[in-house]
Amino acid sequence: MSFFDFVNPFSYITPVYADDEEVENAPVVAADAVEAVVEVVEQVEASNAEGSDDEEAEETEEEEEEEEEEPEDQAPFIKEACGETMACKSLKHHLDECAARVEEGSKESCAEELLHFLHCVDNCAADRIFAKLK
Repeated sequence: MSFFDFVNPFSYITPVYADDEEVENAPVVAADAVEAVVEVVEQVEASNAEGSDDEEAEETEEEEEEEEEEPEDQAPFIKEACGETMACKSLKHHLDECAARVEEGSKESCAEELLHFLHCVDNCAADRIFAKLK
């Protein structure tokens, strides 16, 4: 059993192996399946054409609802402001120093500094963001 057996969502499907005779007939079966799908699509389109007046009225109502503008997300602005606070500014300074060392050729990743900075920003911004929600 391989790793992909655990990951594959279709693992419950038993694989089917074709004999030489079945492989030769496979394109014919596929062509028949395509024809059947085309027939079903044509039937659905024909039935939709009959009730198109009702659907057009519903579509215009849906379009009007979609046109209503959503308010702008304040979270990025709040997080940016929190990044400039005294509590987070020192962590930002450490992150900038680490980034400069990496640019000079250091092999460190600055992941720790980044996580500390983001943690500070998130703690600062959480209350302010939830206060702005409606």
